[in-house]
Amino acid sequence: MAAIGSIRKHGVALMIIIGIALLAFILGDLSQVTRTFSNKNVMAKIDGKSVDQEYRTLYEQTTSLFRLLQNKSSFDENETAQIHETTWRSLIQEKILDKQLAALGLSYNADMIEELKSEMLASLNTQQPNQYMMQFAQALANQIGPEQTMSILSNIEELANNEQGKDLYSAYQAIVRYAALGEKLNRYNALAQNTLYFSNPIAKKLGEDNKSIMASMMMVNPEAPAFKDVKATVSDKEVKDFYNTHKDDLFVVTEQNRDIDVAIFPINPSAADLKAIEDSVRADFAKFSTSDMAQFCTEMNRTVDSTFYKEEDIVLEGLDSILFKSTPVGSVIEPFEYENSRWYFGKVFGAAERPDSIHVALIELPYKNAQNQNETRTRKQAAALADSLKDVITSNQNNIFALQRDYISGERTDSTLWLPERGTIVELYNGLIGTPNGGVYVYKAQGGYLVLQVLERTAPISKRQFVLFDYPIVPSDATISQIKSQATEFAASINNAEELTTKAASKGIQTVKGTGVTPMAATIGQLPNCRDIVSWAFSDDVKKDDISDVINVEKMFFAVASVNNIRKTGTQKLDDVKADIEAMLSAQKRVAAIADKVNKDLASSSMETLATTYSTQVRDSVRLIFAGDMYQNSGVEGKAIGTIFSLPTNKPTAVSGDNMVYVVNVKNVESANPTNELFLEKNMLRNLVVGRDRNESTILNYLVKEAKVLDNRNRFYQN
Repeated sequence: MAAIGSIRKHGVALMIIIGIALLAFILGDLSQVTRTFSNKNVMAKIDGKSVDQEYRTLYEQTTSLFRLLQNKSSFDENETAQIHETTWRSLIQEKILDKQLAALGLSYNADMIEELKSEMLASLNTQQPNQYMMQFAQALANQIGPEQTMSILSNIEELANNEQGKDLYSAYQAIVRYAALGEKLNRYNALAQNTLYFSNPIAKKLGEDNKSIMASMMMVNPEAPAFKDVKATVSDKEVKDFYNTHKDDLFVVTEQNRDIDVAIFPINPSAADLKAIEDSVRADFAKFSTSDMAQFCTEMNRTVDSTFYKEEDIVLEGLDSILFKSTPVGSVIEPFEYENSRWYFGKVFGAAERPDSIHVALIELPYKNAQNQNETRTRKQAAALADSLKDVITSNQNNIFALQRDYISGERTDSTLWLPERGTIVELYNGLIGTPNGGVYVYKAQGGYLVLQVLERTAPISKRQFVLFDYPIVPSDATISQIKSQATEFAASINNAEELTTKAASKGIQTVKGTGVTPMAATIGQLPNCRDIVSWAFSDDVKKDDISDVINVEKMFFAVASVNNIRKTGTQKLDDVKADIEAMLSAQKRVAAIADKVNKDLASSSMETLATTYSTQVRDSVRLIFAGDMYQNSGVEGKAIGTIFSLPTNKPTAVSGDNMVYVVNVKNVESANPTNELFLEKNMLRNLVVGRDRNESTILNYLVKEAKVLDNRNRFYQN
């Protein structure tokens, strides 16, 4: 069945009966494209070429995919930041791999993409389906059912220009794009892995050196109380030498970031606000409890919900007990405060034993209207046909399935749905409840008629009807204005980031320090929903020590922010990293000094005695392997392994790592012999050089580092 025809013919049931809106998500306006004639207006470049429009397109596709997979119509700021990160990382990889494969004459062309699409779809009918397409299909099936899903996927390209299906098609484009990226990665990595070459002499040497030892060992924590007096100092020359040696690998900023300090002014109701809210609630409740419920609801602009709810439907903690146990039908629900966030009161006005869902078979009879321009049937003709079908099914006791073939062009032999009470139109569900199993009910929907035959229903369970009024506990306008004034006065009293921190501390104002905040981040430290603050901090005209205006964050708090540090892409200056280098070298020298102290203590004490002094324990029969990873070597750092394997036997010795001290008593050494073909040794060399299971990412990270990437994606929110 063609997908568009499927959507049209079954849209009444899928869109009206149970309100599924999978294909009706509305994208925000992401079509704006910044000018590309200068870096000032460009959002992103890869290898010197603007990718602004491609980024926005892939972001739109990825957003559609996330909506489908997570069954959401919108995302919070952290989720949006994740979508941006996925989009950017994938776009960079795609561009880099396309360039590398093209240079090798292995471009991934349009025909290969079409072949990939066919293989992905066909794989759904195999024991090993394509993982990308399987996730896509499962997410879609959860919302519209497996049969409708396969119909749509088989004709997915027909949705390319269909307004109703554009979000679904956009998600499909993302699936294809990411699947193609995976294929490109596999293809390139298969070649790249074979470019690593290790000579036989090197491999043989490793095989001979790859001894193993059995030892007694204890790990000594430098922070143990026994070492509180051990200090270490670092000279300026040591810092400078370290910087010069490592500046091109350890101190290169690949993504611009900033340190942002934030002073927080929570927007909370005052004591006067709390009393006023409670007084208002109780005054309304007094009126409600003495008035006609329908009249009160009208005055409150509230429509009475006539849906019946089972106990499991009640998500407000404690309300289920109130509705089903402690409050008789016809009684009011006294005002109660819920988690300091809302007040509630209401009334239980109905109770019944009802099935929770009804299984129906249906025939849909759409008629021509503004939404169904292609239909030829008029509303009057559809109504007459619906009544006729009902009479035929009822009088002749025909099964509706036999008639379906005549009214859906023979393309399906069965169209059934389980309709849950919660989420189905009340009038429709009540009509079905009043129809016996095997009976027929006709429902007039907007745009068509539904002829439904009741097949079966779940066992009746206890349900309730109720009305509930809620009153949010929020600050008054006067309180909000007062809090904003406090924030404004504070902002005017400070001139730089240091003053923000010191004056906030003196006034008891909470502050949050964000280190290394990137342009697309949505959090600062552990503070969520900070997109507006981050956007301000990365504005073109904002400099170090600038102070922001007062920013209202999600109506939860006012914020005053300052930029404490700016790190642009490229090699950091010595002054910017000096403190970090001093701290690192000082810690390393302190560990070495502790190792020296432990060795002196070993001259007069046993390992067992010192274990008590150092608050640790001795482990016997520890096996260490020269070329093993940390997890194979009981967590011993690689820095210490080489020294340990040079120790004499039966002489306890302290060896320093970067973070720990290891006291080792080597009991025996097992020699090693290289394998005949040296395959094992060469694989060990590969792991030592690029890391176990990290060969692909190591190569890709190198290519990303070498690419000319300009990341001004903070402009995404400024255009």
